[in-house]
Amino acid sequence: MGDNRKKLTKTSVADIAPVAGKTIIVWDTETRGFGLRVSSGGAKSYILQRRIGKKERRMTIGRAGDMTLDKARKEAAKLVAQIVDGIDPVQEQERQAVQALTLRAAFENYIAAPVQKKGASRGKVRKPRTVRDIRLQMMRFKDWLELPIKDVTEDMVKARHKKIAEVSPAQADLAFRYLRACLNYAIADSPKDNPALSYNPVDRLNRVSAWANVEAAKGHVPADRLADFVQAVQAGLVGLRHENEHRDAILFMLLTGARHAEVMGDAKSGYEPLKWSQVDLDAATVFFPEPKNRQPFTLYLSRQVVELLRQRHKVSGKRRYVFANAKGDVAEDIRSAYARLEKAMGFRVTSHDLRRSYATAASRCCNAFVLKALINHVVAKADVTAGYVQIEPDDIRQAAQAVADFILSPARIVPTDNVVKLEARG
Repeated sequence: MGDNRKKLTKTSVADIAPVAGKTIIVWDTETRGFGLRVSSGGAKSYILQRRIGKKERRMTIGRAGDMTLDKARKEAAKLVAQIVDGIDPVQEQERQAVQALTLRAAFENYIAAPVQKKGASRGKVRKPRTVRDIRLQMMRFKDWLELPIKDVTEDMVKARHKKIAEVSPAQADLAFRYLRACLNYAIADSPKDNPALSYNPVDRLNRVSAWANVEAAKGHVPADRLADFVQAVQAGLVGLRHENEHRDAILFMLLTGARHAEVMGDAKSGYEPLKWSQVDLDAATVFFPEPKNRQPFTLYLSRQVVELLRQRHKVSGKRRYVFANAKGDVAEDIRSAYARLEKAMGFRVTSHDLRRSYATAASRCCNAFVLKALINHVVAKADVTAGYVQIEPDDIRQAAQAVADFILSPARIVPTDNVVKLEARG
């Protein structure tokens, strides 16, 4: 430990001066391994150094300005007692920190961690919308957030899931999927010899088959109602505040399968509306640099959609966003338009229903591999055949045109004033 030794007293601790450019340690002559570390800037901390098994451990007890010398000696004595009992104080401190991890801290760690699931998002920070969703579901467990995660039991999980499911089975499953992922991350991020949990209590829901397993939404515009729907969109939104922009946006989503956030934006999630800089009318394409799955995507446009955008360009071409009005404003919320369409059609439609309608129509016009390319769905790596099938841009472009023709072919749309005429081929 060197020859820099002296009896540490209140006076001697105060008198020890720093040395420019280096940290010094003054070892106490009264207590073996007890010393004072002094930084070049003058910060003083009490330390204890002892051999534990084959390792030499140097432990910081506390800053000299925050505790008295007597208090530091007593803390050093406690650490020595642990060592005598075969306990590594450093490992014990780490163990206690892991075991004290609260659910709130575990959620924050999970949110801050890179995305773990396979795909283009792996290793990237979570999207604002995902973070928002996680924080909303955290509130399902607000009375648990200050508990150490080791105190979250299987019985608590089962009872809370049942309670939420009585109101909304889908929300119950969503909340506990996030909780399961959060706790799995806490386990993975803790030392193997000191795991935060020995098991994930949410696994109880698997063993007792308690998941609600709500079926995925299937809403779409039936093929035999497409004509009526297109007619309702073109002529039935008159009088709404943003009738022209919402009419064109709804037709665009129906004829391309684009997502609402990609078209109209989502301010809460950090999505901008579709910009003219993404559109190339000469090439008949729209480029999405970071869609939902984070794989850059080129959307190929049918001639009907190109014509719709050319007409739209006359209104908003000098503005930043495609579906802006003449003042440059984009009305992200389309619910009033969908409410009007529901009255006309007798069934409710959402933006994602339009995407399902497009995919359903596409399933009649092209094979499954081209369909995935049309709507930018990731092909599973386990699908060996898909790995051999190479989709050419012309295949996608031809399919996009065929889908638009199919959607519009039975419509026999009658053009009205201020409405873009959408015609089928043939």
